Amino acid sequence: MEFSDRQFSDHDLQVVLNRALRSVMIAILVGIPIIWVAWGWRSMLMFLIGGAIAATGILEWRQLMAAVLVRLDVPNTPSDTGTKPRPLGAVLFWFFIRLLAAAGVLYVSLRSLDGKVAALLMGIALAVLALLIEAIRLFRGWTA
Repeated sequence: MEFSDRQFSDHDLQVVLNRALRSVMIAILVGIPIIWVAWGWRSMLMFLIGGAIAATGILEWRQLMAAVLVRLDVPNTPSDTGTKPRPLGAVLFWFFIRLLAAAGVLYVSLRSLDGKVAALLMGIALAVLALLIEAIRLFRGWTA
């Protein structure tokens, strides 16, 4: 099998991250009633919190990737639209603020909800699973 000559562009990465985000949202909607019936409302809420952290993580990585690509003068980035890109320092600042907020939400949910930790971990793992599926799709598409 040969690899394709096609280059992976920033637009391709945007599409992959958007599909991963959509997959996380669908998995959250499917998982909520299942976990509610199996483990109760507290665990369902922990799963929802984990899924929200996973989804916002994908959104933050997408914004960070776009900010870095603008600085690298990569063609077909948001800088080509004529809009002024946000300063990278501000993007990084909000990225780390989101990480601290996620850590705070995790701490509070673990201390106060008394649900199953497995449900929280399953919600967080949705982002990793969605990105793994997208990576496999890309690999299969480029080696076919």
